[in-house]
Amino acid sequence: LEMAIDQYCIRFFEAADLSRGIAEWNVLQALLRRAAHTVEVCFLAVSTGVLAVLLLTGVEMFNLGERDYGKGVMSSGITLGLWAMWVLPSTGLVFYAVFRAAAITEKCNRVPALVNSWSLIEEQIDHEKQYTVQYIIQSAAGFYVKGVRVNATWALKLSYFFGVLMFTILTQSFLSPMQAGKR
Repeated sequence: LEMAIDQYCIRFFEAADLSRGIAEWNVLQALLRRAAHTVEVCFLAVSTGVLAVLLLTGVEMFNLGERDYGKGVMSSGITLGLWAMWVLPSTGLVFYAVFRAAAITEKCNRVPALVNSWSLIEEQIDHEKQYTVQYIIQSAAGFYVKGVRVNATWALKLSYFFGVLMFTILTQSFLSPMQAGKR
């Protein structure tokens, strides 16, 4: 989809036809919406599944210290290593998908500035070009999941939430055996 946006920009620049550019933008926007609509159920299912696995693994890590009391830190380390090999690859793939979807939206956000920078005629203010730029901005093209636009801000917030969750799970898993040993 990113390449379709790039191809639109190249064709628009080569043709230098604003009315054709609007027509092609409509086709591109329809393509983006249809593609997003086609994969949104899978996108949500995989993301929710990985979130559930992370949460269940977090609960397991919280309970690890109480169950492994007396077995030592080695058992906790092996469990942590197995957990990382099982959960982190699928989590990484979900983050990759989210950031690729956000990249599509961000690329759509940069198209109006690119169109605005082209000098198609010698006039200082080109009203037809400004109409085209406004049309592209107001179309709000991008990658949508259930009506929500996936952008870089959304993806970064998700990664910050994941970072906090991972920090909490890891610190709790390391502190639980220490607290159990003090009892």
